[in-house]
Amino acid sequence: MKRVAILVPASPSPGFYSQIAALSIALRTLAWEDWHPTLHLYFGGPFDRAVHARWLPHLGDADITWTSEERFSAIGDWAQSDDVFRCAPRDAQVILTLDADTFPVSSLVSVLDDVLERNVIAGVIAHYPFPQFSGVSARDGWAHVTRAITDVPLNFTFSHTLMPPETPPELRLTPFYLNGGVVFFPRTIFDDVANRCLRLRPQLMSRMPNPDFTGQAALALAIAASGANTTALPMRYNFPNDPIADQLYPDELTNAMVFHYLRTDSFDRQRIFASAEQYASFLSLPLSGSNRLFQHNVRRVVGATYPFPHA
Repeated sequence: MKRVAILVPASPSPGFYSQIAALSIALRTLAWEDWHPTLHLYFGGPFDRAVHARWLPHLGDADITWTSEERFSAIGDWAQSDDVFRCAPRDAQVILTLDADTFPVSSLVSVLDDVLERNVIAGVIAHYPFPQFSGVSARDGWAHVTRAITDVPLNFTFSHTLMPPETPPELRLTPFYLNGGVVFFPRTIFDDVANRCLRLRPQLMSRMPNPDFTGQAALALAIAASGANTTALPMRYNFPNDPIADQLYPDELTNAMVFHYLRTDSFDRQRIFASAEQYASFLSLPLSGSNRLFQHNVRRVVGATYPFPHA
């Protein structure tokens, strides 16, 4: 049986524990056919033994890695994010990295098979350009932050997914720069890309207007430098709860495979699974678009009754 290792970085807070508990339920309800999934969690930050003990029974059979206190003190939340690349299991044919605020609702087998058979890295292109500098094109922005770091040419052959098609190409076009919420890697090339990413990310921290996106940028540069084959997945494999996505991709929304509930305009993603009261409140919200469809699938998969009472 083929194996896929699912890697999720997180902080040991009730919000993250609750999201992962819901994600664990979602993963167990999917059809995997001839694939065997394993869940691997990478935590970093202050450890509360009581909170961990309450949520541990709801994390399934997840393998848990804790980053060192020294590394967390030095680089903060990047420690557990880096550990995804530093400590990935070796006994899987495909590595799937997920953010904690993702919720798969349909089988991923077709992508897993494709990634393995064609040896490609797969993901959905990022929503908006990065880096962003006032008055500078996306291409020139990338040249600015990569100068003296890497000389690998970037091919601007993709379009950012939440920018309207009529947006001028100098603003819309991008290299293979993925939204990091859902990314598939063949194991055969994962280590090469991971090592490059770990080396590149710290060098970008002081160069980018918003360092929160240095992980995504480092991954784009690492993939380009590795020469890996790539494929851009349709939005359904990483659909954000965003009204712009609803408008641009109505057919993809109807067929959404993974919801990425990263927007917080309608609810707090860190709280909806954290308690029975907040879960009931979320299920009763009058939502629309992708939020409503996400809500519908949460009720279908997790249930109308809160499943984590002892947490």
